[in-house]
Amino acid sequence: MIETLSAGGLAALYGSMGTRTPGIIVGPIAKFLGVIYNSVFNFIYSIIQSNSLGISIIIFTILVKVVLVPLMYKSQQSNYRMQKLQPEMAKIKKKYESKKDAESQQSMALEMQKLQKDNNVSMMGGCLPMLIQLPILYALFYIFQQAYIYIDVVANNYQSIADLLVSMPVNLRLDIFTNIINAHKVTIDVASTSDMMRLINMLTATEWKTVISSVGDYTSQLAPLLAQKTSIETFMGISMIEKAGFSFPGIIVPLVAGATTYFSSVAMSNKNAQVGGEDQSMQMMKSMNIIMPVMMGGMCITMPAGIGIYWTISNLIQVGQTVLLNKYFRSRDAKESKEVL
Repeated sequence: MIETLSAGGLAALYGSMGTRTPGIIVGPIAKFLGVIYNSVFNFIYSIIQSNSLGISIIIFTILVKVVLVPLMYKSQQSNYRMQKLQPEMAKIKKKYESKKDAESQQSMALEMQKLQKDNNVSMMGGCLPMLIQLPILYALFYIFQQAYIYIDVVANNYQSIADLLVSMPVNLRLDIFTNIINAHKVTIDVASTSDMMRLINMLTATEWKTVISSVGDYTSQLAPLLAQKTSIETFMGISMIEKAGFSFPGIIVPLVAGATTYFSSVAMSNKNAQVGGEDQSMQMMKSMNIIMPVMMGGMCITMPAGIGIYWTISNLIQVGQTVLLNKYFRSRDAKESKEVL
């Protein structure tokens, strides 16, 4: 079939799996965040071109956390109040520990609810920031996976590479990209600039080495464009748009993301463990402190490394906010207690 393709109607069909696109809910969020991220990137790129994508992720993460400060404050305040209620909740549980009938369990639940209501505490209060961050994470997945759609500088770089590739002779294009397209199981028209931009976004560093070694006289034109691409997209030797994977140095990202998730979870629950004892809920929380880091580390292996960087920086900021806010709440309570006395 390949031999019969004409120059005017080149179409290399190698499967039906295309690049994932955001849905009707995440799409608008990705578009909105993409505009903000593009502005951040343009500012960073005007100062420093190398590592600009990774640096922009860090700055963008800080901006997101700043916007979420009011929500974080309310959430941490709810957690802190829940921590203070742990002794009272433990007393209620002990009161009903020998009563396992449905009526007694319902009475215990009602007492718990009343205690929380009287103290303006919600069990779900501490979960709200995580729920808010989920659509942001989904949106960022598409932004980093398809950076050329959302970031002007990256789009211009991809456009230049695609224009050069499309200008190559038909047979050369097919010789270079047939196996690569087959490997990715995508439908690509090698005569289409937009399709080639999609393909450019999929190629790994190893595949680019194969391409650059096969383009012959076009090497002098392609090499500087690929150097620019690598300079923009790589941060500390790791491509921000590729899956982190299991190999070094990419594996550093999921490992650090998992570790910081653990520290963040411990910071949020440490006070609870001190006050609440070793009841079932505390044991469950300890289990989640292990499960969540493993889950996040595993997810970051299969996602663009940029997601792992975002999550890591977010966790580090979360730890700092948690420590500072708990210190503030304790100081405020101590001051109020002195005023009452």
